[in-house]
Amino acid sequence: MTSLARGGPSAGPRTRYPLLDALRETRRQARERTAHSAAAAVLRRLRSRGVRVVVFGSLANGRFGLHSDVDFLVLACPPALRYRIETDVETCMQGMPFDVVYADEIREPRRKEPKRG
Repeated sequence: MTSLARGGPSAGPRTRYPLLDALRETRRQARERTAHSAAAAVLRRLRSRGVRVVVFGSLANGRFGLHSDVDFLVLACPPALRYRIETDVETCMQGMPFDVVYADEIREPRRKEPKRG
């Protein structure tokens, strides 16, 4: 079984390895489960502190991959917690990469309702 390499049609075919592909998918699924669990812990912790926050990006829309991070959008936050909540996120994420975006810092043309997860 062959498929096109990342370089496109001119890059030529590459050999597929079904066992390696299955292992990669198993690891991706395990990582996605870990990401969901960690993100749920973040949402619980932040919401208990009065922060309005949602998950967006690949985890929220079903495109989470082996090298994906978890994206959090802070919709509203008590002023005393601003920017300090990232410490809580880091604790809950247990080494998994993440981004925290503050809605009020997004320039208007880019601001739109995120997919909620």
